[in-house]
Amino acid sequence: MKLEPFLLFSLFLYLACSVIRASDSLLSPKGVNYEVAALMSLKNKMVDSLQVLSGWDINSVDPCTWNMVACSAEGYVISLEMVSVRLAGTLSPSIGNLSHLRTLLLQNNQLSGPVPPEIGKLSELQTLDLSGNQFDGEIPSSLGSLSQLSYLRLSRNRLSGQIPNTIANLTGLFFLDLSYNNLSGPTPTILAKGYSILGNTYLCDSQPCSTTMEPAPGTNKPRNHSGRNHWILSLATGISCTFVVSVMLVVCWVHWYKSRLLFMSYEEQDYEFEIDHVKRFTVRELQMATGNFSQKNILGQGGFGVVYKGRLANGTMIAVKRLKDPNYTGEVQFQTEVEMIGLALHRNLLQLYGFCMTPEERLLVYPYMPNGSVADCLRDTSRGRPSLDWRRRMILDWVRKLKEENRLEMLVDASLEGSFDDTELEKAVELALHCTQPYPSLRPKMSEVLKVLEGLGQSGSDHGIEPSRAFSFSREYPSGDILVHEESSFIVEAMELSGPR
Repeated sequence: MKLEPFLLFSLFLYLACSVIRASDSLLSPKGVNYEVAALMSLKNKMVDSLQVLSGWDINSVDPCTWNMVACSAEGYVISLEMVSVRLAGTLSPSIGNLSHLRTLLLQNNQLSGPVPPEIGKLSELQTLDLSGNQFDGEIPSSLGSLSQLSYLRLSRNRLSGQIPNTIANLTGLFFLDLSYNNLSGPTPTILAKGYSILGNTYLCDSQPCSTTMEPAPGTNKPRNHSGRNHWILSLATGISCTFVVSVMLVVCWVHWYKSRLLFMSYEEQDYEFEIDHVKRFTVRELQMATGNFSQKNILGQGGFGVVYKGRLANGTMIAVKRLKDPNYTGEVQFQTEVEMIGLALHRNLLQLYGFCMTPEERLLVYPYMPNGSVADCLRDTSRGRPSLDWRRRMILDWVRKLKEENRLEMLVDASLEGSFDDTELEKAVELALHCTQPYPSLRPKMSEVLKVLEGLGQSGSDHGIEPSRAFSFSREYPSGDILVHEESSFIVEAMELSGPR
């Protein structure tokens, strides 16, 4: 008797029941998905001139297929990315009903009205960007309860009032941007690792913000003994008031003019960077370093730009990535990307060294890495043939077959002449096969992959092999490639295929 049809039917029934149970947890007694209702309320409060929300349907029980909506494996809405799609209207308070939301991006639209305090109910929210809209009113203090929040941008709106202490005290924020609003009052101590409050004319740098002009103790008010004294006093008061008002107008104008110049100038820094290791270069410095972007200094090129090798005046070797279209990202977006890249510090990532921005140029500066890219390793013909031949590249059913037949030694480079560890080889192949599972949910997390690689590296050292030579970790290269040693290219490629979890 064949059991395969029965087993397949059982598996199908189990998966169907799992999906039904997951869906039931989101349904109200009337069969309406709570998150669908919240999203439809958002849609009804917005003016959608481009019809980007036309696919949102109240009769749907699964919003995970909707435009600009992303869900978790359990079917909960975890991301709304509605960026630069000309949405107007207001932001509905029902946003607070998306209890599993982690990312909310609404920047560069035309939304107005207050920022809903209900956002403070989104306990899993990590990224919130409402910049470049027309939101007004005060910043809700409830945002200070978002303990998971790491990135908050409310810049370039019409927000007023004081900066809530609850937001200033958020220690988990990597970056806080409140610039170019109408905020006023004393500036609290902000605990975020990086922040910007530029363009808020009425914010005070110290407390108290202002002092009331009171007569000194013991001073008597002047007595009016005659009409002449009264006239003189009135004239003096008028002249004094006129002078004070004139001075204040001049000071305000100068302040506005300087702020405007700062905003319009691409040669000056637009934000207050709190990242010590990111340097701002001038175009002249990078022109001199790269021989005026000479073709002989080209390291590589991709869809977004060309990478040049360069040497600074102090002898430091650098790699300069020159974006093809400086207008592809605006000034604020480019600086935000620089800030976020600069905050990403990890031993396996190539650290951003600096940047340059002018009306005609967008340039990123990285340390120069001489070992080349994955493409170089794949195409290295110094031994008369590529490092990975056609059969190996075509790295998956053949591997599984060799594993089943216990012939994994066929995978090993013949130039090693049999000098390898059978146990390490088997573990490495098992790891690669796990990383290349067809479904993302079946693939291991990168932290688990790292532990296995570290274990293999330690095992290699026990056999007299340096861990750094047994398995090397990847580093990001400015052109978008990954720098690796040839010995680890098989594992790294498997890691790349594993995709995001």
